[in-house]
Amino acid sequence: MPLKIEIIGIGNELVTGRVLDQNAGYAAARLNSFGFEVNRIVLIGDQPGNIRSALKEAGKRADAVLVTGGLGGTLDDITVEVVSRVFQRPLVLHKGLQSQIRRFLTLRDIPWDPIYEKIAWLPEGVELFHPRPKACGFMMNEKGKLFFFLPGVPEEMRRYLDRQIIPYLVNRYPGQKVVRQRVYNVFGLLEPEVNEKFKDLEKRFGSLQLGFYPKFPENQLTISIRAEKAIGAERLLDSIEKIVEERLSGYLISKNGQTLEEVVGDLLIQKRMTLSVAESCTGGLIGHRITSVAGSSAYFDRSVVVYSNKAKMEMLDLPKKVLSRFGAVSEKTALLMAEGVRKKSKTDLGLSVTGIAGPGGGTPQKPVGTVWIALASGQGTKAGHFLFQGRRNQIKILTAYTALNWVRSYLINDTFLFSH
Repeated sequence: MPLKIEIIGIGNELVTGRVLDQNAGYAAARLNSFGFEVNRIVLIGDQPGNIRSALKEAGKRADAVLVTGGLGGTLDDITVEVVSRVFQRPLVLHKGLQSQIRRFLTLRDIPWDPIYEKIAWLPEGVELFHPRPKACGFMMNEKGKLFFFLPGVPEEMRRYLDRQIIPYLVNRYPGQKVVRQRVYNVFGLLEPEVNEKFKDLEKRFGSLQLGFYPKFPENQLTISIRAEKAIGAERLLDSIEKIVEERLSGYLISKNGQTLEEVVGDLLIQKRMTLSVAESCTGGLIGHRITSVAGSSAYFDRSVVVYSNKAKMEMLDLPKKVLSRFGAVSEKTALLMAEGVRKKSKTDLGLSVTGIAGPGGGTPQKPVGTVWIALASGQGTKAGHFLFQGRRNQIKILTAYTALNWVRSYLINDTFLFSH
């Protein structure tokens, strides 16, 4: 049977919504991948009664409990004190930890403050993890139930989980079934449409579990396999992946977390091609996404933000008569913008977007959400018309994403410009 684990996140900032919990999801995914079963996730505030109840209830249900938050030196960090009372373990000064904290502060020229000593007072009989300056993780075995206490800072929590807790559990509880998962990013299909394409798989493969998650502007499909050995799970996932690729043809953007801009960057490198962009309604968002990928200077030349008509004329040599006759948001303008930025930058591809992001500026002929996208290459130039729905920021994101997806489609199939 899988080891049953519960996760408790402690912090007023979590239950008031000031801070979004980043720990529980990461911990659940990592533990699940090693075959451990997370049955419950609870978020509570920094009140002694809440912490006491959560610890007692979790101890009754779970084999192991993972607790994050409340280990620091401030007044609202009360997890250690509550643990001491709940499990009747008196607090004792861990002198080794106290000395390590002092050394850490001295090396960084941080003056000693008595508040740091609070971190070194721990319940009797706990096992200490490697200490950090502001919080220290520890574990304890309470009548056969394991309790792991970790800091709430995501970077620190992940370090303890990956380096200490998971290796400990894997060593202590061998024989757990492994879980392997693959993630597919889908664009152009709604969540129910993705679900419809794969609703038969769980019946065909008994150990398979599907997940459908909206992640604007994409939808994510996750496929998980629980098996005795990792190699068996991977082989089954390989065979299922062929089905996924076939059924999502034209809509599958990437696999296992790769972003669209990373996919586009890899393709540009493979093709030894360069790209430049002329942006109007997106205001530099496309360039920002492209340059978020390390090494993008190898294939990305520039993003020209030509928001006004004056900028379009001065920077891209767009004729005034075109803007007067067709308007800034038009097929003709988009085509000339793409060709203009390609010519100016001497890149293989020129991409352009122009549109009405709203909330104002729309007309019956060109309502809010009207967007033209154009892509210029040595083979020719193509423009497409779109009518996106949503708030201003959503329309900008959809425009940038669709434009980058055009580049991806062209790089995969260079007849794209003439086949749509």
